[in-house]
Amino acid sequence: RGGSALLVGAGVAIVACGPAADVAVERSDRIQVPLPGVDDPIFSDSDDAPSDDPPDETGSEADPDADTDTNPDPSDDPVAADPVVTDPDAIDFGDEKPARSRDDFLLASLTDIEAWLAEEFEPAFGFAFQPLRGEVYAGYPQRTDPIPGCGPGQSVTEYRDLRQFVAFYCPIGDFIAYDDGDGGLLDQLSDEFGPATIGIVLAHEYGHAIQQRTGALERNLATVVTEQQADCVAGAWAGRAAAGDAVGVPFGEPDVRASLISMIRVQDPVGTSPTSPGGHGSGFDRVGAFQTGFRDGLGRCAELIDDPLPLTPLTFLNQADFASGGNAPFGFEEDELFGFLVDDLNLYFGADQADRFPAFTDLAAVPTQDASEVTCDDPVGDYDDLLVVVCDDERLAFLNIPVLQRLYDEFGDFGPGFMLGIAWADAAQRSAGSSRIGEDRQLFNDCLVGAWVRSATPQLDGSGQLVFDADGRAVTLEQRVGDRGALISPNDLTEAIQTAILIGDSSANADVVGSAFEKIDAFRAGTLGGIDACG
Repeated sequence: RGGSALLVGAGVAIVACGPAADVAVERSDRIQVPLPGVDDPIFSDSDDAPSDDPPDETGSEADPDADTDTNPDPSDDPVAADPVVTDPDAIDFGDEKPARSRDDFLLASLTDIEAWLAEEFEPAFGFAFQPLRGEVYAGYPQRTDPIPGCGPGQSVTEYRDLRQFVAFYCPIGDFIAYDDGDGGLLDQLSDEFGPATIGIVLAHEYGHAIQQRTGALERNLATVVTEQQADCVAGAWAGRAAAGDAVGVPFGEPDVRASLISMIRVQDPVGTSPTSPGGHGSGFDRVGAFQTGFRDGLGRCAELIDDPLPLTPLTFLNQADFASGGNAPFGFEEDELFGFLVDDLNLYFGADQADRFPAFTDLAAVPTQDASEVTCDDPVGDYDDLLVVVCDDERLAFLNIPVLQRLYDEFGDFGPGFMLGIAWADAAQRSAGSSRIGEDRQLFNDCLVGAWVRSATPQLDGSGQLVFDADGRAVTLEQRVGDRGALISPNDLTEAIQTAILIGDSSANADVVGSAFEKIDAFRAGTLGGIDACG
């Protein structure tokens, strides 16, 4: 039956290319659709709603009540950074550059990246880091000072080319260039989320400069392998900044969230293989590489060339899946989203996990338009924020259809699917008498949702094709019990982490449902490791 749960979301065109076929230029990719989630009107009254105030020219405002632990949680508010004299030559701004509020932040960031690599590169890679021979160039239409070309016969990089590439590292000349023009992608990101987003892009490009030094760019590796390591490097620097170790670079929870969104937004187009030429990986995979660096540091990133992180498929299941864009219809019939997802969740937490949740019994979904339609006296959940509340005695789950429909329209079918999974996971915890409370309980739910998703993820053979059993059914990563009908479609995993960003706590200090970073980390643990990884 129908099938594919979960959403399509926004695929973007991604290319790793250079000015000439024999020149490897690594770039930050174009984003062609609105950034997801954090400004969604569904939660416009939450702490996550964007401020009308312009960003501080050195980044996000530091919270005066921020946790000043010397080893803070990855998504805690930043430790206030001491003023520092940055290298004024860290960026070649050219001769006619319009002054921008982000300039000082970027100078501080690049000064710190060079200092960080001087300290941490040798322990990670075994030899000392050599600074860029060339410059980091800011490109804009008014600039008359030339930016070097990158390729045979190209003496200069024209602004129109830089506008297309957004940012790139060029091994010829060992330099980085980025688009600093009005209305470009980086300008939009900076205006909406703060200058830290550009800092992440430039840290990613430094990841490619690292690969030139280690010889990785000469090894004819799949593009996704080098991109994964560069994402990890960007994450490692972001972790340093979030911990307060990047002097002069305030980097708080809004910047962590913006970094996660940036990773999602430069995923491969839905329907493609990440191992194909130019492939960069899904948003789920790119966030995973970023989080690996953030959490484990540059030394872990050094290992990824020879021991890459696992990749998840973006290919469509069949022609029907392609025709629907990977989205099941929004509705409650047997072949519609809530029809087969409810059945699949009941079978997973019932038959599949009977040893772990022996007292779990099926829930039935009830569509509602308003909280007044919830018919029991003691519902569990939050109708407005978690969108599903459960009446345990009646075994009914009441769904906030207007908001779930908006999630579906913006993200696709796993916006609602993720929220449904959280409600079922929490019901399973209650059936087992779980003593977990607060954020710990909610993050365990996220991990359980990941484990459920893993059980519905199809196996692919070496050529990327589905594997079928003798009865003609798709084989999944884990053995399933009963007539389970849901299979994960392309981009579903990315849709899940988009939703996690949307509903996550505004700060790790809030300890309500978990920050975006924490929620994604928990979901990934279940998705990659199964239910045993949830503890």
